[in-house]
Amino acid sequence: MRKLLLIIVTLLTVVSAYAQTRPYTKIENYFKGTDYELQVYKIYGRLDGPTMLILGGIQGDEPGGFLSADLYSDLRLEKGNLIVIPRANFKSVILFDRGPDGDMNRRFLDEPERFEMDKVVSVVKKLMKESNVFLNLHDGWGYHNPVYVDANRNPNRFGQSVITDADTYKCGNGKVIDLKSHAIDVIETVNSKIDDEKYHLHYFNTDTANPKTPFSDMRKTATYYAVKQYCIPAYGIESSKNLPSVELKVLYHNYAVNEFMKIYGIVPEVPSIILEKPRFDYAIIAVNDEPKKVDRGETLYVSRGDVIELRHIESNYERGVSGDLLGYGTLNDLNSKFVIKSNSVLQFRKDNGKIGNINIVVAKAPKVPAPAPVVPAKPVVAPEPVKPAEPVVQAPVSGYSFSVKVNGKASVVSNGDTLTVPVGTKLELIALLQDGADTGMSVNLKGYVPSFSVVNDGDDRGYVINLQPKRFMTKYAEDSAKMLYPVVVTKDRVEIAKFWVKMR
Repeated sequence: MRKLLLIIVTLLTVVSAYAQTRPYTKIENYFKGTDYELQVYKIYGRLDGPTMLILGGIQGDEPGGFLSADLYSDLRLEKGNLIVIPRANFKSVILFDRGPDGDMNRRFLDEPERFEMDKVVSVVKKLMKESNVFLNLHDGWGYHNPVYVDANRNPNRFGQSVITDADTYKCGNGKVIDLKSHAIDVIETVNSKIDDEKYHLHYFNTDTANPKTPFSDMRKTATYYAVKQYCIPAYGIESSKNLPSVELKVLYHNYAVNEFMKIYGIVPEVPSIILEKPRFDYAIIAVNDEPKKVDRGETLYVSRGDVIELRHIESNYERGVSGDLLGYGTLNDLNSKFVIKSNSVLQFRKDNGKIGNINIVVAKAPKVPAPAPVVPAKPVVAPEPVKPAEPVVQAPVSGYSFSVKVNGKASVVSNGDTLTVPVGTKLELIALLQDGADTGMSVNLKGYVPSFSVVNDGDDRGYVINLQPKRFMTKYAEDSAKMLYPVVVTKDRVEIAKFWVKMR
């Protein structure tokens, strides 16, 4: 009897301790320090309940989706659980590209991993298995509408819609999932909060399994994989890329996510939907394992051959922040060590927006003058004092050149030259050099504007620019074919260096 009582007391203690741990958040970090770093937030409510998986950023040029998902990472729940992946494809988010290595949302297949991004897909699949419902957040072109209105508003557009792969889906075990009913309920509630009807959401069934569907590519997507493989309700939520602001995209995503949470019994304690302007304050950089605090815009002087490591980025955001040592490593160089051989720039980003720089400059070791010869003392004549040598001042060299990367390979373009490359080349502007040293000055490719940038200051260093004529403002072209654009550096409104990029 006493033994039984001890067992009961022990079990009650364990249960009590478990109950006291809720609510809580568990953070899982995969592939740390790589371009495909993946942060997963598992949020457990005070009371247990269904688990919803929220995925953002599987395509990095859709900020409404990944910024909305990011906000749910900070939720505390009264009931139910969330698994939140704010940036499924961190590399594409940094580059603001749908998929620099291919479309990750077309990799949900039953086949072995082939590409680096497939390891992220494998993690997402595992998390689907732990979930009861799945939401995939996107920004789509135009405005979906059941009937054709114009080229931007018709049945083939994805923006402002809730997407399902079927009205109802029959799983292999015979279970039938009603997808349309919940989608319609969400749409009606969301639209009641949107005053402007042209921004209303519409229901979009891609009829994915139908052999005659015009959207057969959807069979490779995350939502279809979740429905087919794990028999859980899965929805694509699309704001429109054509909305007038990122804030509206995030807001409409939040409206829809909140309604799905209500339907599936997930109750938040205090939702947070504040979008603060990203800010970079300082970084902790270790030089030969000695940490140093370096403020935004400062210069870190090192010696050639020193090993540096970016250990911490101080920002008003914890997620989506990266540091890129230009000319070294990858896009995300946090916690990686590099032997410094030449000048560089640490480029800091929040998602794809530049938020600050730190210059890394290789300082030349000062010359130590040779000791004066020892003159033996004479018994009568005192030795004259040795006069120190006058320092030698070299005349400054005014020749400029540009450090660039062409398809990832470092190169130098002389001032006044023309860089001729094929259309589709990936160009990165690294620095303006003077006598081989980084001047730290802004470099501007005229006609190129990042698709989405927190700071649009005319400085195009650090962007991986896809040289496509359609992406340029043709008024800056210097040829009739609209294929020649200048790269310029100005100081006090005076142009001091220039070269041209010619696409062929």
